[in-house]
Amino acid sequence: MASEEKEIEHVRTSELRRGKRPIDRDTQRQRMILKRKFLEALYSGDKAAFIEMLIRDLGQQPGTPAYDQSLRAWSEYHGHAS
Repeated sequence: MASEEKEIEHVRTSELRRGKRPIDRDTQRQRMILKRKFLEALYSGDKAAFIEMLIRDLGQQPGTPAYDQSLRAWSEYHGHAS
């Protein structure tokens, strides 16, 4: 009887998890670190440091859409016209 209950619980747990991807804690942690770096550089007001962080930490290269979007965010935050 106990093994039947374990089997039922196993099936129930499997059904609950079906379709859900496991949480990747390392990826979550890395995203939070990069987000923090982005915000620190954005708030600093130092455009050169911000650009360096984009290239070094985020891997955004000049001329790419992501790089251009990040620079627009910096300009908007600091009240500069693009």
